[in-house]
This record gives sequence, structure tokens and C-alpha cells, in this order.
Amino acid sequence: MRLHRCAEIGCRELIKIGLDYCDKHYQLRMNSYHDRLKQSDDLSARTLRGQHDKLEYNRNYNEVVRPELGHEFYQTKQWERISEYIKQRDMYTSSVDGRVYGKGDLIVDHLVPRRLLKTSAEQYDMSNLWLLTRSQHRHKTAIETKMSDEKLKHISRDWWIKVLKD
Repeated sequence: MRLHRCAEIGCRELIKIGLDYCDKHYQLRMNSYHDRLKQSDDLSARTLRGQHDKLEYNRNYNEVVRPELGHEFYQTKQWERISEYIKQRDMYTSSVDGRVYGKGDLIVDHLVPRRLLKTSAEQYDMSNLWLLTRSQHRHKTAIETKMSDEKLKHISRDWWIKVLKD
């Protein structure tokens, strides 16, 4: 296999052809990029034009993208009632870290992803629902996209807690 050095000045790590940076420097650059992007978005959101653009983006997303992704399920009265019940049942406590959060800080999530559940009874099954913070939910979703459907069906709650705590 052909290798070359990382493009970061002073780094002597050998990496595959086609990549520019080793894992360490790639991660540093991505973190820096995301920080700059967040700062830019925060600065833009302070202007009237930035607020207008954000409002237009959210409106378009809610009208066009969300229905295509099947998010209308989460807008039904039945889901809203079950979601509120789960939050009260678990006393607004994250299932992963055991800390109490505010009402808007938690998301009711399916342990087994909803797309893998055949019937609506399975989709509303309360034993398959738990509370996650927004960051935990994003992390879980990112992991789910990398796993096969067959594996996702058999992952336990304990495994998810262990992975999401790290």
C-alpha cells in the first residue's frame, strides 16, 4: 500500500494516498472549522438579515424536508401525549447520565429506531422509549447511521448507556 506524510507541518505520520491529514490533525482541523462556523452563525443570527435567513431555512425545512423524512409522525397528538407521559414517567431525568433537565432539553427517543418497527403499536410501545438530551440523541443517531439494521434490532439499553456515557 502506498503511503505519504500528513500535510500538517512537522507531522511525520504516514497515511494513505488520497487523505491529506492524519486522524489527529484531521480532527483538530474539523473542530476548528465547526467552531468558526458556529461563531459565524451566531454573529449572523444577530442581524435582521441573518434572522430572516434562519427563519426561511426553518420554514422550508419544516414544509419540504421533514415530511419526506417521515417526521410527521412526531407531530401527531398521540405522539405528543405519549412523549409528555414518558417525560413525566421518567421525571425529566436523562436515561444515560441520570441528571434532571428542563422540559425542552430532553427528547423522547426510540431504543430500536422507528424505521425498523413495522406496526404503529410497536412505534408507540413505551418500553422502547427513553429520554435523552439533545447531544446524546445526536450522538446516538450518528452511531445508528453507521450500523446495520439487523444489529440495531438487538442492541440493549445497557449497551447504549455505556456507549453514550463515553
